[in-house]
Amino acid sequence: MLSGKITSFVSSFYKTSSSTPAPKAGNVTFAKSVSSVRNTTVYRADTRSPATIKKFGFSGTNSNEPCEVRVFGKNTVFASTSKEKVKDFIHMIKHQGQSKKYHLYQIETNKQQVFSFRENMDKNPTSLINGIANLAIRELGIPQDEALALAKDAIHSNYLAVDEVQVEGPISPLSIKHINTISIDG
Repeated sequence: MLSGKITSFVSSFYKTSSSTPAPKAGNVTFAKSVSSVRNTTVYRADTRSPATIKKFGFSGTNSNEPCEVRVFGKNTVFASTSKEKVKDFIHMIKHQGQSKKYHLYQIETNKQQVFSFRENMDKNPTSLINGIANLAIRELGIPQDEALALAKDAIHSNYLAVDEVQVEGPISPLSIKHINTISIDG
């Protein structure tokens, strides 16, 4: 049985309260990974209003969760390659009985670095699995075999399930378009 849980931007690893985050917690380096600069369209769900995003854009994660996998550190903007997968992501989140409103945004990456979990799993699965497992070992203090099993499960159950990509922020408001609002009843 696994003692921790790694997930995508749905949430992050879970660790005991006695753990102390590492100085660069959450940042992951994947040997031989594919992170390319390209113009592509990605999608993001966010609880911030279209007016806020139109003013500030997306600068990166504001999460302080040490076990969250972030390829670009604090400049990581979590997204998906698919509108439908972003909707799946919204329904995967544990809302704990709370109603929430999510705004769905379309983002044009305009020559920004994009890291695709699917592309990296296809091209170099060992590097991807080991990078996430190493984060689990560092943050959760679990044995390597358990961390590898945890990483494989997270990749298939979370990252690939929502076609997660991570975009290097900041992303200008000019590259973002609000396309839908989804309400979740508690």
